[in-house]
Amino acid sequence: MSWRDEWPLGPDGEQYDGKQLLELVRNDVSPFKNVWDVKLLIAEIEEKLHVQVTDIPTIDKGSNNYGFHLMVRDGPDIVVRLARGDVNMPGFDGFAVERQIPEVLFEAATYELLRNKADVRASRLLYYRAPVLKPGPKNQIPSDLSGRRVFVFERSDGTNNIWKGLNAESKTVLLDQLARMRAALFNFCPPSDFAAKHLHGRIFDFKPDAFTLPVAPTRDFWIHVMESKIEATIKNEGDMIGWEDDEEIVGPVALAAKHSLLKAIPYLLPQEDSEVLYRLVLEHGDFGIHNTSIAEDDSGKPRVTSLYDWETACIVPALLADPMVAVSPVDLTADERAEPAVTRIPPSPEAAEMEVYTAWSQHYIKVRQHRSALVMIVR
Repeated sequence: MSWRDEWPLGPDGEQYDGKQLLELVRNDVSPFKNVWDVKLLIAEIEEKLHVQVTDIPTIDKGSNNYGFHLMVRDGPDIVVRLARGDVNMPGFDGFAVERQIPEVLFEAATYELLRNKADVRASRLLYYRAPVLKPGPKNQIPSDLSGRRVFVFERSDGTNNIWKGLNAESKTVLLDQLARMRAALFNFCPPSDFAAKHLHGRIFDFKPDAFTLPVAPTRDFWIHVMESKIEATIKNEGDMIGWEDDEEIVGPVALAAKHSLLKAIPYLLPQEDSEVLYRLVLEHGDFGIHNTSIAEDDSGKPRVTSLYDWETACIVPALLADPMVAVSPVDLTADERAEPAVTRIPPSPEAAEMEVYTAWSQHYIKVRQHRSALVMIVR
């Protein structure tokens, strides 16, 4: 059973380095030829974007997707994200196509929603396609790419994961930008029709088939969301609980816990400042240096040019918005008292290292909170 391709070997028998792919394809020695056809991807992009691909300088992989840098004639460079798993491949056991399709539609809608939000700097989406599940048995490797989701973006200047190579001043400059971007996203109110269409689908299982209250930035609605999720997770005594493979059922202990949780919810959600606390917020879900493109400005300082990979984005009440940013090797965030904090700390850090991490967090949280409060005051 599988849900994604393994990284291939190159023509020399060593692990493929991700370079010169177009030349390898033209010489009929594509590292991927036994799994999927690179020519089909090129043809699809050329047809949909009305371009001619002239080079593929690099290709790499993430947990779920391949990432391609493509050069085209008479146009800007583009980036392609292709799923490493095909829903029509033999033994596919990844996310079902019924789940993937709404995820693709949501992510595409998010890029479109943020297209003109210059202070968030979301990547510019050019083309996308959801996977298609074909009928019949899955006995052989698919001959096309219809079972893989595809996203195509205009390539932004710069690269990611440059944090370690920056000096202290440049890291501060970059933290300023990340804090302002995070604040801009927190201050942005997604339209009601966007939230009504997508909020339910972005809640992890287990959840009700639908909400019985309309999506709204109110305490009553978010109480309903929490109650509905608990009801869907812990049903009646004797019903299944957890995943099917767990083979567990609801017993007296779980049922008692359910009743206690339902009673507690109204006391857990504060009643004051409901307009502020329960406002709808669009969360990126994986905000960090690893999901940004960063270039140098004219003075040699780092400049964030795009924020990408909105695959895990969701809609939450402002009360639960996450201030975290991932840098290297730690995450910078705020604790339960809204004070700067550091998490994901490496084992046995030196005192001097912790001092640096703490300074980063203090600077980041200070700028983010100032920008968030400033916009709220203006409103």
